[in-house]
Amino acid sequence: MDEIKEIRSRIKGMNLTWTAGETAVSELATDEKMHYLGLVVPEDEKAMILQMAERDRSLAAKSGSVSIYPTQWDWRDVSGNDWTTPIKDQRQCGSCVAFATVAAIESNLEIFKRDPSLDPDLSEADLFFRGCGDCCGRGWYFTPALRFAQSSGVPDEACNPYQGDKTGSCPDRDKRVVKIESWTTITNSSQAKEWLSQRGPLIGGLSVYEDFFYYEKGVYKTAYGGYMGDHAVCVVGFDDAKGCWICKNSWGQGWGESGWFKIAYGECGMGSQFAFYGVQFTADDDLIMPKSGRVIVRFTGKSTTLEDEIWLYRPEEKLIFRAVDSDLGKIHDLGAFPAGTRLTFALKTSAGHIFYSDQLLNDDVCDHVNKTGIGTYKWQLNWEDLYGLGEKDYNDVSMEIEIISATSEDLVMPKEGRVFATLKQRHAATKEEFRLSSPENRLIFTLDSPMGKAIDLGKYPEGASLTFAFKTLEGYTYYTDQVKNPDFLSHVRKLPTGYNKWELRWEKSYGMRLKSYKDLTAEIIVAPIVREDVILEKDSHVVARLVSKNTPNHNQFWLYKPEKKLIFDSIQGNVGKSFEVGDYPTGTRLIFALQTQDGAFFYTDSGLNEDGKSHVLRLKLGSNKCQLRWEDLYGLKDTDYNDLVVEIKMDPKQDPKKRVTG
Repeated sequence: MDEIKEIRSRIKGMNLTWTAGETAVSELATDEKMHYLGLVVPEDEKAMILQMAERDRSLAAKSGSVSIYPTQWDWRDVSGNDWTTPIKDQRQCGSCVAFATVAAIESNLEIFKRDPSLDPDLSEADLFFRGCGDCCGRGWYFTPALRFAQSSGVPDEACNPYQGDKTGSCPDRDKRVVKIESWTTITNSSQAKEWLSQRGPLIGGLSVYEDFFYYEKGVYKTAYGGYMGDHAVCVVGFDDAKGCWICKNSWGQGWGESGWFKIAYGECGMGSQFAFYGVQFTADDDLIMPKSGRVIVRFTGKSTTLEDEIWLYRPEEKLIFRAVDSDLGKIHDLGAFPAGTRLTFALKTSAGHIFYSDQLLNDDVCDHVNKTGIGTYKWQLNWEDLYGLGEKDYNDVSMEIEIISATSEDLVMPKEGRVFATLKQRHAATKEEFRLSSPENRLIFTLDSPMGKAIDLGKYPEGASLTFAFKTLEGYTYYTDQVKNPDFLSHVRKLPTGYNKWELRWEKSYGMRLKSYKDLTAEIIVAPIVREDVILEKDSHVVARLVSKNTPNHNQFWLYKPEKKLIFDSIQGNVGKSFEVGDYPTGTRLIFALQTQDGAFFYTDSGLNEDGKSHVLRLKLGSNKCQLRWEDLYGLKDTDYNDLVVEIKMDPKQDPKKRVTG
C-alpha cells in the first residue's frame, strides 16, 4: 500500500491521467514480475530499426508523402463489431512475444475473413516453445516469431494448450495450422495509424518500469520506479484526442482495464525504440530486402496492347520504366536500401488502373503479379494488367529484380602523395581509353599511348578516393566503382604488387561474357610526399656549407622558397666553404633544391619533384644544425644519398659586423 500511495502521489504531482492500484501482478516479488516480460531486441536489430526510421523520415520529407488515417480507431468496436479475441495470461514465463504475435494473427484472421464472430483461439505454446525452445527464462524477439508463423504456422489452442512450460503438439498439427502470408515492419507512428485503420492490429514493444504493474486505467505515462525490462503487446487502436495507443496485454483480466491499456504516444519507446509489425494473409509480392544492397530492375518481356508503366510505390514513389518494345532488356537503378526495407512495386495502365505488388492496395482486391525467385538475390515479377483479372496469363509485363552488393576498386590514398599511372599491357584487339573519372575527369591513355611510360596524375591528400574508368569502342564505360557500370557488374581487379603499388586489370565484355581480365592492365603507384624542408624555430641567420661532393655531375644548390636564389655551384673547389642563405623570422619554411646539370630540379619537398620521389635525407645534427644528403639521379636509379652533402646552420640573429664566414 505504501508503494501504491507513492505512485499515486507521483501521478498527481505530474498531472497524469491514469490510476494506480493493486492488480493481479502488482504484489509479486521483483523477480516474479520480471518473468512477465520477455522481449529481447538484438543490437543489430535496434540499429536497423533506427536506420530504417531515419530513411523513412527522409524519404517522406523528400517525396512529400502523407499517411491518411482517422483521428481515432479501436478494433474492439468497428462497425459495431469486436474484431479482437479474449485476454489471455502468459503467467511467469517470458513468452509475451508469442502472445502479442498470436493476438495480432487472430484479429487479422477475423478481418481477412470478414467474420468478427470467428473468434479463433490459436496456440501461443506451439509458437513459443516450438519456435524458440526452452525460452521462458530468456525471452524472444518479433522477427523469428513472425518467420515461424509464416513457415510453420500456428495451430489451434487445443492442439497445444498453454501451461507456462514446454509441452508437445498434437499428432495432426500440420493439418490444423494457420499461416500468415507475409509481414511488414513499420517505423513511424503515422504509418502505424494508417495500417491500423486500414488493415488490422499490430505487434509492438515497450520498455516497462515498476509502476506499470500497478496500472488500472487511463493513459499511462511513467511516473515511478526503475526500468524492469522490455515487453511485447498487441496494438489494436489509437486515439489522437487522448494522444495514446490502445493495446492488448497478456497478464490476464486482473490487470489494467480488464487486460487492456492505453499508453501515451512516444512513451516507453513504443514506435520509436521499438518498431511495429503487421501480419498479412493476402498474397504479398513486395520485396523485403534480405540484406543491404543496391537494387536494379531489368525489363525482360512484354505481351500487352496497353501502354503500361512500372513504378516503385514504396518507400518512395518514382517511375522505373515505360513498357515499350524499344526499352526491352534495359537495366534501371533504383538505388541502395538497408536490410529490412519493404519495396512495393506498381503497374499503371493506360486504362487508368494501378495494380500493386501488395494486393490489399488494389481496387479489385485481385493479385496482379506473380513473384518467383530465380536466384539467391534475384526475382522475376510477371504482371497481369486487366482489371478483375480478365485473363490470368501473367505475361503482360515481365521484369527482373536483383540485389547487388556493389564492390569498389577505387584507389583510396593511403597518405598524401603523387599518383603515377603506367600502361603495362594491352590486348592486341584492345584500342580503348583509360581515364581518371573522379575527383577530376581526364584522359590518361589512348590507343596511341606507349607502353611503360609513367603518367603523372598529380597530388592528392590522404583519404582521397580516385575512381578510374575504361572506355570501350562499343561505347561502354566501366568504372572501378561497380555501381556506375552500365551492366552493374565489376569489370576490374585491383591487385597489390608492392608498397603503394597496384595493378588494375580490366575486362571489357558487357555482361561479363568473358572473364579474362586481360584487355588492359594499368599500374598505379602512389609516391608519398616527404617534406625534408627546414623550419626555423627562431629568428635566424642561415648559412649553408658544402660538406662533400661524390658525383661527377656538375650540380647547383638553390634556395627555392621563400625566395628563389642560387646558393653555390657544387664544384670541388667549393667543398668545405660556407655560403650565406639569409636572415629569416621564426616559423619560416626553407625549401631547398638541387639542380642537376641536365636541368632537372629535386626539392626537399618531394611533392614538387617531377618523378614524385624523395631525393634528400635530412639529418639533425643539433638544435641549430642539420645535414641534407642528396641523390641526383631521376627516379632514384641509385639510392646512396651521397651525391651532395650540405650542412645547414641556423644561428640566432646577431650584429652583422660580428659575423664570421668561412
